Amino acid sequence: MVPVSGASMNPARSIGPAIVMHRYKGLWVYIIGPLFGTIAGGFAYNLIRFTDKPLRELTKSGSFIKSISRNNHR
Repeated sequence: MVPVSGASMNPARSIGPAIVMHRYKGLWVYIIGPLFGTIAGGFAYNLIRFTDKPLRELTKSGSFIKSISRNNHR
């Protein structure tokens, strides 16, 4: 628990007691936050993985970095 605000950093630790005690004020943050984080993480992954090659083809060469450097020298 954070001493300043009293917020819990673990959504499961916040949602469970809130449901049992019927206190739902501010609970939306612990539900929407992980969903938004998951979606943002998916977009970030797609931005970082800038190649259209399947993962099998990238890992077949042994090193992703080696495969990029080989493609740049062609």
